[in-house]
Amino acid sequence: MSHGAVRSYNNTGYRECSSCERTAGWISVLSNLILAIFKVFVGFISGSKAILGDSLYSFKDFVTSLVVVVGIKVSGKPADEKHPYGYGKIEFVAMLLISMCLCVAAVFLFIHSVKDVWLSFYGHTPPPKLIAFWAAIISMIANYKLSSYVHCVGERLKSPAMIANAKHNHSDAISSAFVAGAILGANVGLFFLDPLVAVIETLDVLRLSSGMLNDSIKGIMDASMSREITGRIESIARLVPGVRKVSSVVARQTGQSMWIDITIRVDHHKTHDEGYRIGLQVRESLEKAFNNVAGVILSIEPYVP
Repeated sequence: MSHGAVRSYNNTGYRECSSCERTAGWISVLSNLILAIFKVFVGFISGSKAILGDSLYSFKDFVTSLVVVVGIKVSGKPADEKHPYGYGKIEFVAMLLISMCLCVAAVFLFIHSVKDVWLSFYGHTPPPKLIAFWAAIISMIANYKLSSYVHCVGERLKSPAMIANAKHNHSDAISSAFVAGAILGANVGLFFLDPLVAVIETLDVLRLSSGMLNDSIKGIMDASMSREITGRIESIARLVPGVRKVSSVVARQTGQSMWIDITIRVDHHKTHDEGYRIGLQVRESLEKAFNNVAGVILSIEPYVP
């Protein structure tokens, strides 16, 4: 195959991947929403608490996928006069509201599931209808297929968000398999299995929702990024010729982007223009090292040995 043919093939493959990137996010959003609604409906008509608990996972994945897809579009809008720091915080606000709703739903289901576990030992809880078993099987297969598809697109395009969503769907497939087993067990006399699995699921959803809630609060409150990130920023700035010392580094995340506030010191005998050029090099180095830098607030101070 000639170089031209290879180049043409690669370009075609890249265009196909880019097309998948545009559609994969929305496919993930719609698929998770349909699965969530489907499992809620089956959970109510079958009396299965486990399948209702499983629906919370799909709803969580729907929310995270939607926040990623819409958040990238909205938070990527350029800053304007009314919003000089951009629109990145909208992701954290949305995540805050959604995680609170998930927590409320999980607590409500947890209370009813614990009650059903207690009642099942006295024979007051009928087993769920077998339609819930088939719903769990459908959910397991759908999540596995969705996970494989999104992971393939994420790997080809090196998208961490897509790969993370694929892992969530893979975990949901495993959860649905446990739900199917619990429903079968409840129908052969182990009545406590279905609500017990729901208890475990709701506790896990509460754990995940608490993490989402914590992250969203940190984002809204402009919490600093990890020391690993600030340490890397400092190291990159130190490598720029003319920088004698990095006095301070503060970095915060706003949606998909990062704002950096850094103070450097240059030799006191440098002219204003020389210091300005060194500052520009620091800014360019940081923007090149991190592809999500929304802005760099740079201060230059004189360095006296």
